[in-house]
Amino acid sequence: MSYQFYTLPQNTSGAANIPVSTTPTPLASLTIAAGPGNDFVVLRTNVGWRAQALSDVVTQVLFKIWRGAPVTGELVCSVQDGVERIFDYAATTDFNTVVSGLSSDQAVTFVLTAQTVDAGTQAEMIGPITYTAFGTNSDTIRYFQLPSNTVGGANIPLTQTPAPVAFVNVDVKPGQEAVIRTSIGWRATNTVIPKVDVLFKLWRGAPVTGTLIASADDSADIERGVVTSFSHVDSGFTAAQTVTYVLTAEVPDPNYTASIVGALTLTSNVQAVSDFFTLPQNTAGSAIIPIISTGTPLAALTVATSPNLKINLRAAVGWAIPSTPADRFTPVLFKIWRGAPVTGTLLYSALDSGESRFDYRIVTALAHVDSGFTASGPVTYILTAELTSPQMAANVVGLLTFTAVPDI
Repeated sequence: MSYQFYTLPQNTSGAANIPVSTTPTPLASLTIAAGPGNDFVVLRTNVGWRAQALSDVVTQVLFKIWRGAPVTGELVCSVQDGVERIFDYAATTDFNTVVSGLSSDQAVTFVLTAQTVDAGTQAEMIGPITYTAFGTNSDTIRYFQLPSNTVGGANIPLTQTPAPVAFVNVDVKPGQEAVIRTSIGWRATNTVIPKVDVLFKLWRGAPVTGTLIASADDSADIERGVVTSFSHVDSGFTAAQTVTYVLTAEVPDPNYTASIVGALTLTSNVQAVSDFFTLPQNTAGSAIIPIISTGTPLAALTVATSPNLKINLRAAVGWAIPSTPADRFTPVLFKIWRGAPVTGTLLYSALDSGESRFDYRIVTALAHVDSGFTASGPVTYILTAELTSPQMAANVVGLLTFTAVPDI
């Protein structure tokens, strides 16, 4: 199985300052051959960014993945995410796509770019940047995505009724775990004050009558465009079976609407997971874990490492800001440590933000690749969240997923 990745040398928030305007700016490039017996590549991207001070009220950034050179090559995926200049000015954008029809022995280059949408707006990529590619086949991973997996590739209206938007079938055996990941580009329509929520639900079996295994609630106000990315690990299988996973989306509040506009990708595969953590009930609103300015440990994983091993660390956190009479902008800094927080090694950090009276429900996805091991032995990874100021308040409310996967 072929695998390539790129991360910033210091893959943390504030480690980079890459200015972005309306011209596509290359952020990372990977060249990969799918490998013997493989005919497609799964690409996953995670980028921390912020609006620049001189931008207009809303800054929209368009992320694109090209097969070949930017602009002249083939556009294989795009998403559009937004922030505000003064209030929730920071975001971490995470998305996935699958490129099929590859020759197993032919190297292909995929380039990640970013650009602002509107003239007069500027943004800067501040870190982290994680970009991964692995060659695989339908025996290893099952997926659903839009035929044109780009912004504007769909217009699926969402209302209070749960709408099925994607599904995959996965063969599992006793003792195996199914890792499900999804990313959805959507846009608030009609009124956006104070906010528009979209509640995504992941079902084992049919929606409503099946088993709800995970859900995530994300929101938008005047920036309108949002990319929601989350994951879950399904386990506890006692018999061999084919499992259907269905993703639904709904707008829970009356008088508000939204549409899925693309990209939309749902992947599921049965693979070796070194370790994982999910909430016992991994759904939106299932927990209240206060985030504090000195850092709140959220989850810990212990992994057996060996020389040349690469560990994919991914997390998804649903969090919320308590409602206050006066609007408060609240940034939260997520960190992944190798070893104990503070005294261990900071591998990764990402900043995300919301507002207490408006888009106060947020889903943040995190991704990093740890490598360079020279000896075998156990390594512990700890996920933390912290407020950037003790005067602020926020809680992890669910979902919460943290995974460590070797090589892919």
